[in-house]
Amino acid sequence: MGIDNLEKAVKIIKKGGVIVYPTDTCYGIGCDATNPLAIEKIFKIKGREKDKPLPLIASSIEMIEKYVFLEERAIKLFKAFPGISVALRKKGNAIPDIVNKEKLAFRIPSNETSKKLSELSEKPIISTSANRSGDPSPYSIEEVKSSLKEFLEEIDLFIDGGVLDKNPPSTIVDLVDGTIGRVDNVKEKQIIDLLGGNL
Repeated sequence: MGIDNLEKAVKIIKKGGVIVYPTDTCYGIGCDATNPLAIEKIFKIKGREKDKPLPLIASSIEMIEKYVFLEERAIKLFKAFPGISVALRKKGNAIPDIVNKEKLAFRIPSNETSKKLSELSEKPIISTSANRSGDPSPYSIEEVKSSLKEFLEEIDLFIDGGVLDKNPPSTIVDLVDGTIGRVDNVKEKQIIDLLGGNL
């Protein structure tokens, strides 16, 4: 991705815009995770129910620590399993309750475009699949535009990373409830072993 396109995307994010971009798994739709109006727009574009929490990406553990009560267990998970999602207890009100009231699920992406968007915006970014709720995950911009065809004018920028490999969704570890919500690219036994036998 060219630096000009990246800078354009960051400007849009900072102004409260919505972008589509490649992630570790499929194409994602995102915005500044601290901007409630931009987040509302994503719910509208996706037709997503408001009681479904939105996942987040951040460029570093240091950024994540600003928004959640960071545990040593989470740091171990982030370092051992790149791309894993970890839910932690929310800290403060910088990220609005519409994302989630009590806990936030963060991942540090392996995808360089995703990571740079958060790093240069200096904010966490909403990272949910760029499709209407219930549609298949999109692996190309064409699939995104087909799924979101009635809402294309609501999207400020499409970052085309070509056709993406169909990687499995990120594993989600909820350290608040002590559960593993989705086991895909990292197996449950690997997680339990790393954390000393339990969550």
